[in-house]
Amino acid sequence: RIGPSREERLRQQVLDQRRSFAAFDLENTLIASNVVESYAWLATRHLDTSQRARFALRTIAEGPGLWSRDRRDRTDFLRYFYRRYRGASVEQLDTDAQELLSALIITKSFPAAMRRVRAHKAAGHRTVLITGALELAVKPLEPLFDDIIAARMDSRNGRYTGEMLDVPPTGEVRAQVILEWADRHGLDLKEGVAYADSASDLPMLEAVGYPVAVNPETRLATIADKRGWLTEQWTKSPGGPRPLLPMSTRTRTPHLDDRRLSRSSGARR
Repeated sequence: RIGPSREERLRQQVLDQRRSFAAFDLENTLIASNVVESYAWLATRHLDTSQRARFALRTIAEGPGLWSRDRRDRTDFLRYFYRRYRGASVEQLDTDAQELLSALIITKSFPAAMRRVRAHKAAGHRTVLITGALELAVKPLEPLFDDIIAARMDSRNGRYTGEMLDVPPTGEVRAQVILEWADRHGLDLKEGVAYADSASDLPMLEAVGYPVAVNPETRLATIADKRGWLTEQWTKSPGGPRPLLPMSTRTRTPHLDDRRLSRSSGARR
């Protein structure tokens, strides 16, 4: 073979020291997880085995409806779904979230993605995580990024209200978020790199000079191919089965009452 491949040339371009920053999505870009799985982990953290099994069955039954709502409007879905955290203890949830992310990094992360973040930092690029996931859940990732922009939930008297403090950074909002963030730090969007997996992330990908499609959905894969964007296929580390829910059998009183939350969620439909 003579010279580097097209993918290698594109990879060299995104890691060139002339690039100014690298922005990353989280779900299916850095980690093979989503907000429903994170909630399930937190909600069942202190349930016994039978309670956890019942919760899993309810979650599976809700799956099609949640997926449909998410496909219609990601922002609306997140506002709707995060109401399930209403009444959760701020202190307990923040503590459990630390363990949640550690578990996800170990079992669900894409090692190549983590190496890519570090490669950008080594090249002198400012790194930012832009995600619709809750700020409390991604806070442990702070050492990996220069900045994190995530969904923020209101709290009162030591309890989360389930209401958002601002619009979650998803879809078209991400383009505005990255524009304002870059302007705040004096960074040139044309020299920026962005990584994401979904066509819903196109506003962010199109806002930068060097978009990268990671494990792309069919529509994004087609667009990336037509436009000559770099496409990366990142996978989890090989290993045994990855349980959806924590396997601890501790039976302390759960800080997220999933039964109450399920009833209140159903009443709002």
